[in-house]
Amino acid sequence: MRNFLKTLSISSIFLCLSLFSGCQKNIPYENTEKKTFTNYFDVFTDSEGNLVLPLNTTIQLTMTDEKKLAEATTLVEAQLPLWHKLADSHHRYLDDQGNELHNVAYINQHPGETISIEPELAAMLSAAIELSQLSDGLFHPLLGSLSALWEPKFAPFPTENTDPDSALIAQITGCLPAAADLNEVLQLDPERRTVRFEPGACENSLQISLGAMAKGYILDQLAAELKPLNTPFLLDAGSSSIIAWSPDDAPYSWKIGVRDPSGQTSLLYAFTLTQGVVSTSADDQNYFLIQDGDQQIRRHHILNPHTGYSENWLRSVTLSAPDQAGTLDVLSTVLYNIEDAAQRRAMIGRFEAKTQLAMDYAWCEPADAGLKLTVSEGMDQKRMTSAAIPDFVDYQIQRGEKHEK
Repeated sequence: MRNFLKTLSISSIFLCLSLFSGCQKNIPYENTEKKTFTNYFDVFTDSEGNLVLPLNTTIQLTMTDEKKLAEATTLVEAQLPLWHKLADSHHRYLDDQGNELHNVAYINQHPGETISIEPELAAMLSAAIELSQLSDGLFHPLLGSLSALWEPKFAPFPTENTDPDSALIAQITGCLPAAADLNEVLQLDPERRTVRFEPGACENSLQISLGAMAKGYILDQLAAELKPLNTPFLLDAGSSSIIAWSPDDAPYSWKIGVRDPSGQTSLLYAFTLTQGVVSTSADDQNYFLIQDGDQQIRRHHILNPHTGYSENWLRSVTLSAPDQAGTLDVLSTVLYNIEDAAQRRAMIGRFEAKTQLAMDYAWCEPADAGLKLTVSEGMDQKRMTSAAIPDFVDYQIQRGEKHEK
């Protein structure tokens, strides 16, 4: 029996999905040009028999050709299980020979040991270190223990709770190595294909977690397998990481909508994409509320490694670029932890210079009378004018900017 369920949409696709830790946001997408066909990929089983969603979310593949979709599904089914299992920091698995797979969870549970790893995992860990250093540590691959401290308190609906013990938060953040020193804690040897996790005295405070980049990074690998089929496709991981593609000689316009994080309306804005990647981070899916005098403060899953707490400067961030979904997943998280808009744009410029990719953005922040939505000129040019901006949103275009690189 094949590991997917198939649906047919004649007029449109409109999805609202719940997500997991990392860059999270419900982004529905729709396409009304022609029939599209969608496959949803099935769960995995860990070494203890627990069922696990692929990348802890819903992975779906949509194409305009049903026969090509069957072929594409076979390609994804051959690649996705290994990528998921390698990146998983919560579950352990057996390999094809019945031996324990050396994945992130295994590395976390064997500190101080030199462990042989698959080249795919070595490349992923190397990319995580590089992106952490590029972001000055605002993305950090050793946040696993901090995330585990907060996660049990979050819910996908309004609920009141209390912060974790501040002393434990301070202990963990105090143990986090500077991004420049990550290679001393995560000691990778690409030639020997080994890693040695050396948390030292901070063994109880540091855990590897790739949740802020894994979905997009793995979608990048899957998309590379699908493009030779020369058929339009949309690859979606929980709707927070999306890759849209169509051939140059037969462009197909995918329509992507971003949900209103305040819940006052369903759709904040929408844009089109024929080729590219999209990543969104937002605070309206995994969060809780605390009372501070007369005010309620929202605590959410996007944690600032420098403080150990979430920030409330933004409600959502959406990024679009020609390629590198994993990099955009990281950057959307990083921007959430930067208060000043000019510094956010400077960080985007830094990532653009490193990747040699033009990046468009839209960030939504709280305002006195509703929300303020600031978009790059490129994002505005992609916007669907048929989807009106809500009246309570102050829509601003950042025109003619040159990012600091």
